[in-house]
Amino acid sequence: MMAAAFGGAGVHVFILCSGFGLYLSYLRKPLSYKAFLKKRFGRVYWPMAVVCLVTALWMIGQGKDVLMPLLGNLLLFKMFVPELDCSMGGQMWFISTIIQFYMAWPLVVRLTNTNRGWVIALAISLLWALAVGMSGHAEERVWNGFFLQYLWEFCLGMKLAEVYAKNPSALDVPKWKYLFAACLVGMILTGVMGYGGFPWTLFNDIPSLVGYLSLALLFYKLNIRRFNRFFSFTNVFSYEWYLVHILVFEIVKSVMGGSVSPITEFALCLILSYFAAWGFEVSWTYMKQRKRSFAER
Repeated sequence: MMAAAFGGAGVHVFILCSGFGLYLSYLRKPLSYKAFLKKRFGRVYWPMAVVCLVTALWMIGQGKDVLMPLLGNLLLFKMFVPELDCSMGGQMWFISTIIQFYMAWPLVVRLTNTNRGWVIALAISLLWALAVGMSGHAEERVWNGFFLQYLWEFCLGMKLAEVYAKNPSALDVPKWKYLFAACLVGMILTGVMGYGGFPWTLFNDIPSLVGYLSLALLFYKLNIRRFNRFFSFTNVFSYEWYLVHILVFEIVKSVMGGSVSPITEFALCLILSYFAAWGFEVSWTYMKQRKRSFAER
């Protein structure tokens, strides 16, 4: 659970990178809203649907009810029902969040293009977090995982993309001493605010983003070739790994039944989920290529 909490906080970096990548692509080749949704849903929704179907089979084997969890995930109404949002894996909450960003894309672009748009986005996120806390929904994912909670970091990523598009050298990686200081301060504040509980946890997004982003850049600056190659290779199926890892963890936990040490079980979970994700991506790419080849005929 401690490892999951540590890794889970890295979602802030992913949201910032999502805003950066989507907006940079948009600046280079603008798409209509319809084309944008078609492209993003093709990348995000269908792999998620496959994993949900496989998860449903596993849940049936475990004697669990699957009808509403499956329908909630496939039809996307689970993002409004607290009992369903993580019903097919704790990681699935994020799918709701990123799809909400896709649905609001034109409005988010307009906000980013306004004067001081990122500052407005930060104010909206802070006000949303405050409203969620005061209404007593701080522990519910459909509330604390709603896209407005993360609007500021998504828009920050878009703003950085705008800067990069004009002058790539303006986003050079900071010096070691600045990264180390930012990482240390960000991590400490994240831990202290997390330990302090409510209401501090509602506002630890900022130090978490600073700490984890600095940590990622520190690893990048090490410039270890094999290390970077591993991450570049993994990046190809990182989304698939995110989708399948909880299911694989549950299966390993059930099969092992406590017969091995926690460290061994954790290693098995990581290794098996990694290769399951890789196999999923290879199979998915092959099917898309076959479909494209068939359509061209």
